[in-house]
Amino acid sequence: MSKQTYKVCFCFRRRFRMAAAEAPADIKALFELYSDNGVMGVDQLQRFLVEVQKEENATVADAQDIMNSLHESRHLNIFHRQGLNMEGFFKYLFGEVNPPLNPKLGVMFL
Repeated sequence: MSKQTYKVCFCFRRRFRMAAAEAPADIKALFELYSDNGVMGVDQLQRFLVEVQKEENATVADAQDIMNSLHESRHLNIFHRQGLNMEGFFKYLFGEVNPPLNPKLGVMFL
């Protein structure tokens, strides 16, 4: 469980426990399609980037960079020796490593 802390009236803090977010069924199905035995490797992630996210120029090196950035950002419990598990893939999809407007795809921020 994760915890959220809020300051209340500048006097004290209130801490709430939140249940971990679980991936919806369609995300689970997508992960099943692009993984082997519950682990998504670099090659499968690269195929996912090209086929689903339409990053047509994505290489295996780009997928390896994503894996490395997830590993370095202290998501060690979601990172298997060979790749990402379901929880890691879900966190990748909605994390900072996977922005909704990607400058690599020609999207400009104004």
